[in-house]
Amino acid sequence: PGLQIGRRELKAYQIIPSSQLAFYRNDMVPEAKFSYDLSPIAVSYRSTSMHWYDYCTSIFAIIGGLFTVIGLIESSMATAVSKVSKTRRTGGRPY
Repeated sequence: PGLQIGRRELKAYQIIPSSQLAFYRNDMVPEAKFSYDLSPIAVSYRSTSMHWYDYCTSIFAIIGGLFTVIGLIESSMATAVSKVSKTRRTGGRPY
């Protein structure tokens, strides 16, 4: 299915967004051209105040998390040291 102009048959392709027709000779390959109009990114900034109890809750959460991490590290180190000392006392045997 093509467009007959005189003795020549041309292929026509429709470009959907702008509904334009493009005519090509039989020896040409159709091509697509895309162009974009990018709008700039908008950033909105809104300042809100924090209640005193939200601030206190955040501080206590940070302190509690710090104690938890320090406790995990201390427990891991104590376990590793006790295993090493047991291994040295028993002469290389694990128990």
